[in-house]
Amino acid sequence: DSHPVGAAIAWPSDATPAGYALMQGQSFDKSAYPLLAIAYPSGIIPDMRGWTIKGKPASGRAVLSQEMDGNKAHGHTARAQDTDLGTKSTSSFDYGTKSTNTTGNHTHQFGGYI
Repeated sequence: DSHPVGAAIAWPSDATPAGYALMQGQSFDKSAYPLLAIAYPSGIIPDMRGWTIKGKPASGRAVLSQEMDGNKAHGHTARAQDTDLGTKSTSSFDYGTKSTNTTGNHTHQFGGYI
């Protein structure tokens, strides 16, 4: 096998391969799995559900520790009128006929304009 014991690997199937375990926070017998105990001396496989695998942190945070406050609140803005879309032309184009009823009659604001 090319993966070190205890390494988290991405697997594209619901079926766990023989000899592997899902990382769901379960405990294991350290005497039955001594190599796994080297990676996880607590005897507990980390629960990786909902987590993303990252490299070793440069911040000094411990390996396998939770990264707190990594996704701060922020906003994005965009203005279509500031974008040069170039010039496009065509000799003819049949847009056809489209219609709708007025049940949902409303407007959408885009870039400060209605």
